[in-house]
Amino acid sequence: MNGRGGVRNLPFDPHGMIFYHLCRADDAPKYLEDGMARSDGRHYVFDRWEDIRVLIAALDAAVSAEPEYVVLVLDLDADMLAIGPIARRRLPPGISPEDVERLQRHSRYPEVDVSAPRIVDVKNAVGDSVRAHFAPREYRRAPVWRFLSYVRPYWRYVAVATAAGLVKFLVPLVFPWMLRVLLDDVVLKRGIDPNVRERTTLYLVLGVLALNLLWMGATYLRSVYAAVAGHRMIRDLRVALFDHVQRLSHSFFLRHQTGAIVSRVVSDISLAQNFVGSALTNVWMDSALLLALIIILFSIHPMMALVSLSLMPIYVLSLRYIGPKIRLSTREVQQRLEVLSGGLHEKVAGVSVVKGFARETQEAQLFATHANKLLNKVLYSVRYTAANEMVVGFVVHSAPVLVVWYGVTQIIAGRMTVGELTQFLLYLGMFYFPLQRLSDLSVVLSNSLAAIDRVFEYFDTQPHVVERPDARSLPDCLGAIMFEHVTFGYEPDNPVLRDVDLTIAPGENVALVGPSGAGKTTFANLVPRFYDPSAGRLLLDGEDLRDLELASLRRHIGIVSQETILFSGTVQENLLLAKPDAGAEEIEAALEAANAREFVEELPEGLWTEIGERGAVLSGGQRQRLALARAFLKNPRILLLDEATSALDSRAERRIQQALARLLKGRTSIVIAHRLSTILNADRIVVLEAGRIVDLGRHAELLARGGLYAQLYHEQFHHVREEQT
Repeated sequence: MNGRGGVRNLPFDPHGMIFYHLCRADDAPKYLEDGMARSDGRHYVFDRWEDIRVLIAALDAAVSAEPEYVVLVLDLDADMLAIGPIARRRLPPGISPEDVERLQRHSRYPEVDVSAPRIVDVKNAVGDSVRAHFAPREYRRAPVWRFLSYVRPYWRYVAVATAAGLVKFLVPLVFPWMLRVLLDDVVLKRGIDPNVRERTTLYLVLGVLALNLLWMGATYLRSVYAAVAGHRMIRDLRVALFDHVQRLSHSFFLRHQTGAIVSRVVSDISLAQNFVGSALTNVWMDSALLLALIIILFSIHPMMALVSLSLMPIYVLSLRYIGPKIRLSTREVQQRLEVLSGGLHEKVAGVSVVKGFARETQEAQLFATHANKLLNKVLYSVRYTAANEMVVGFVVHSAPVLVVWYGVTQIIAGRMTVGELTQFLLYLGMFYFPLQRLSDLSVVLSNSLAAIDRVFEYFDTQPHVVERPDARSLPDCLGAIMFEHVTFGYEPDNPVLRDVDLTIAPGENVALVGPSGAGKTTFANLVPRFYDPSAGRLLLDGEDLRDLELASLRRHIGIVSQETILFSGTVQENLLLAKPDAGAEEIEAALEAANAREFVEELPEGLWTEIGERGAVLSGGQRQRLALARAFLKNPRILLLDEATSALDSRAERRIQQALARLLKGRTSIVIAHRLSTILNADRIVVLEAGRIVDLGRHAELLARGGLYAQLYHEQFHHVREEQT
């Protein structure tokens, strides 16, 4: 099928076909350099140019400015895609209902990241290629060089391993020379005294055996020092990556699956480790060995050396063509493994939901589908590896045949001895051994480089919230919070908070209420600077939050979130996260304040009871009360409580409210609660709707005004009365 400008769809192929993706022209350079990350959202693609023309026509009708959109031409495997209707909001206005239905029927999206080599062209609205118009972005050091910077502290280990490796591989070069001397100058040479012959043979053998002892020591040193450098470097890289990931903004964790992040930190870095042991030692050793052998071969017989190298162009072409294929296929294997790991983590964490909806069979089938797609990618990689091995094997095994043919003709002509041919063949075997190992090494390097690229994708991700170089410490905090015309949105064009202006006095208890999606949690998340406002500013004790050290700021803030987060370990270890040096009396007081002491004492080992991942052995209310106790133990100047009592029964909630009243006295607190009964005594209640403050005051004042708060109050308590009757 042809469209304008000669654009043509390829027939469906389970292994690869052409798809089109419409994107902003400003985004094209980024995609061409880094590929399309699934963490940026779903990238919908179409396999028909007519569908793209419908989108372009609608954009042309809706947008007056000259085209800011281009079409990426993608070469994708079918198993990289999932069928999914494009959201109506993602389509431009003016498209007929029939076209909307057709676009949703034809749309798909990649389940994995789309690597840059998969983008084969960029076209304009009429189908002409405009890829040349998109210059690459600013120069950036290749990930491999940045990776090698982690090796610098261990360069001595690498140097020793390389030197030992050179000895390991150069020592065996003596044996062919010894064999030639034995054959030509001892065994086949006439007129030599038998004693001299025996003595010469003994000296040669003992000399080689002595060198073999040196070879043993070099082999040991090479293996140990290469392993030490590799493992220590990988340890440093893994720690640095984890430290970097922890400092990324909250938005990063909203876009990436937990299992996918774990896969990068563990699996990709482990794969990258091969680069240290292989590239940093083997490449130099094998290269030096090859250079030495080429010199030796040409010194023995230049013409025969040329014959032996006559098949080398095939080897070079194989490396140039197959190497990039192996690297791309390995990268896509890791991408598919990341999807599998992310889904597995989600399903294991939500196993109660899976069982509750009796979805074990469906989830097993879905997992099998992803496992099969991973298998397909692995098999693609295996095919390229096998093709590389096949070509190199042909060169390695065919070259000696040519040498034997040429060498025999030279012996017959009397221009070469048997010893020289034997010596040449032994050296040739040694020459192709490192050559074959370099070929295998190219596969390892391709795999490692793909992993290194993925690791440094995370390093290149910068947090949106960055501490200024001259940020100040905040040793003491009164707790005065001021929102000055704050606007914020997770997406630039969709603000969640709009022009929020509010001052909270030190020690004031402020409650946030409003319908779901009003921006209550976002409001609270701006206080510890999990996000920065897109407009306006936040002040703490008169200081702009952006001028304060993050750790110093958050040291004065205690948080109990809507989702209780506990870690594997004991009750005490989870409590001490808030205050590592807390004493027994402080822990007991915090548990008492949170109404948690009684149930903790009833646990099998009290404070030392293992609570499992995310506190799995505790009830929901117990987990909530431990989170409260952790906040009480921190004893911060500012408290953020998001649905802090939502998991408690009515009796426990009353006791907690009494404890909270004592704890909150003299401290600034922001309380989020959908149950208005929990915030009736707040100093002020902020009513949010659609990201704006629509009302503000005490409970009685707000009820008297009869606005949104009164509506929510009457709806909630009317519902409670209905349940009671």
